[in-house]
Amino acid sequence: MLTAGIIAEFNPFHNGHKYLLNRTRENGATHIVAVMSGAAVQRGECAVADKYFRAQAAVKNGADLVIELPCPFSCSSGEIFAMSAVKLLASLGEGVVARLSFGSEIEDLRLLEKAAEASSQLADSREVRKNLAAGQSYPMAVYKAACEKYGMETGEALANPNSILGVEYIKALKKLAPHIQPSPVARMAVGHHDSGTVGSFASASAVRGMLRKGEDVSGFIPEGCVPQKTYYMENMQKELLYLLACADKPMLTELPDVSGEIADRIISVMKQMPITADDFFNACKSRNITMARLRRIGLYLVLGVKKSDILAPPYIRILAFNGRGKEILACCKNPLLPMDTSLRRLEQTSDYSGRVSQLEQNAVKFQYFCGDFTDAYINDYQRKITLTE
Repeated sequence: MLTAGIIAEFNPFHNGHKYLLNRTRENGATHIVAVMSGAAVQRGECAVADKYFRAQAAVKNGADLVIELPCPFSCSSGEIFAMSAVKLLASLGEGVVARLSFGSEIEDLRLLEKAAEASSQLADSREVRKNLAAGQSYPMAVYKAACEKYGMETGEALANPNSILGVEYIKALKKLAPHIQPSPVARMAVGHHDSGTVGSFASASAVRGMLRKGEDVSGFIPEGCVPQKTYYMENMQKELLYLLACADKPMLTELPDVSGEIADRIISVMKQMPITADDFFNACKSRNITMARLRRIGLYLVLGVKKSDILAPPYIRILAFNGRGKEILACCKNPLLPMDTSLRRLEQTSDYSGRVSQLEQNAVKFQYFCGDFTDAYINDYQRKITLTE
């Protein structure tokens, strides 16, 4: 039995995800456990589809067990996202997960490990501080410093979205779970942010764009996995703008990723009372403040996430599983965190568990209001987890 882990958002689940799961099994995995973002995702938005639907889609197409990466970790920076997800895989117990499989623009593990070492060494280096002072964003500052100090090949590994996450996974594995072997899989056909399509493959960004326009996406998503209900942040943009307009500097600086300088910039932009969320993001964005960071800040404000909330996942919540998933669970004889399908039981395991549960439920409620209200709201306590055949 060789169990591989996968970290994903499945936002939504598409043929590229199925390809990754298939390649993971072809590479020797007999069992696959996926750590999947809950209702809030890393790009600073609500997920486009319900987490239970996404988890079931994954199990129908190659995953055996899906566990939740809850808010606030699911909508944090790449470093926190990766560290938190790896923590959950490691917390299943030593010896349960042997490999971490991930999509990457770069499949050369040696190069990714070299980039991970460079990223760690450059984290608070003179070179990066110099680039930040010149007005570059942190990712760009690290990329340019890596190119200068370690060469273009290493720098390029810190320039693409998935290889950047791969580097963060490798750093997290080295720190938290050195017994888990990283296993990159080359991305198929399209890049992370590509808007085009190649054959039956399209990026999650492209699929979300087609769903938003009401276009047919069945050629890019496995049968039975096209979400019938979708959720978009623009449906709540007035509420977001209202909260931003009312926020003062002490409130803003309590949010993760917000410095005093960024808080001042947000307040200054909101004095102009932008009409749309995109107007706000475009006015606030600068060379050293990325759009993704701004979107996460907006989501933190809406959900009530504070700097003090970013610790480490306090529990393992099961969202979906099949027969092989039961076999994985049977191997989890000594999990390092409380593990259950019941959110009610999990949130009672500690005060911090209760706080994380509250934040994830905030995200679920926010996602609901980003929808069309055609169905009644169902909270996380009412959801029943069933064995998938």
